[in-house]
Amino acid sequence: MHTCPRCESKRAEVVSKSPVEGAWEVYLCPDCIFTWRSSEPENITSPEKYNKAFKVKLEDIPLAAHVPPIPERIVK
Repeated sequence: MHTCPRCESKRAEVVSKSPVEGAWEVYLCPDCIFTWRSSEPENITSPEKYNKAFKVKLEDIPLAAHVPPIPERIVK
C-alpha cells in the first residue's frame, strides 16, 4: 500500500507497471480516485509537496456532489 498525495489515504495500490522493469508504476487511490505515476515530480507524488489547493479531505469525499448521469439519447 502507498499513501495518496491528494487525500493521504494509506490504501493506494499499484495498478500498472512499465513494460521496462522498474521504469515506473501507476498508482490508484480507491478513496479519491486519484492516479499518479511514480516517475512524476515530487509535487505530484509526495503528500507533503502536493499543492494544498488540490488536496481532498477523506471525510469530505462522501459529501461531494455527484455528477448526474447522462440520459439516454432519444432517436427520432
